[in-house]
Amino acid sequence: MNKKTSESKTIYTYGVMPKDMNTGGTLYGPVLFNIADHNSGTTVLKHVRSKISTVSCDSLEYIKPTYNGDFLTAVTIVSGVGKTSVETFTKFYREVLRTGEKEIVATSFLTFKVKELEPGTIPGIIPETQEEKIIIDGYEDRRKINKMRIQENKRIEKILNCNY
Repeated sequence: MNKKTSESKTIYTYGVMPKDMNTGGTLYGPVLFNIADHNSGTTVLKHVRSKISTVSCDSLEYIKPTYNGDFLTAVTIVSGVGKTSVETFTKFYREVLRTGEKEIVATSFLTFKVKELEPGTIPGIIPETQEEKIIIDGYEDRRKINKMRIQENKRIEKILNCNY
């Protein structure tokens, strides 16, 4: 069974406040990640209707700054489906309060582990726009890169200790 992207797409708009700023006067990065994780988790839950957990932040690309008073909108879709995992893509855009001007400020890819479903039973994803098609078509290439990154991370984990 496959599902259209619109069946799980999640859109969230956040009003950026003074408490969200870093010392440089722009949006503090962890605020953006928090929104990416929540929006992505919601998207995956709507897609699989099963328990999930965040496995990795595969990329979080800051493109342009976001400022106090901006509206920050996150639009998240399922961008890939594996046997036991789901990848999400989130695009973030800012809207300037006074002018209504909009621009893309960040993107992210996150991967989630799906629990309580048999491997290989996660619904596939059907893109509905050209943008979504391009993103979804890149899933297998991103998956290969992520597998190499995971292998490298495991190699490093073996030599880590808690000494200063």
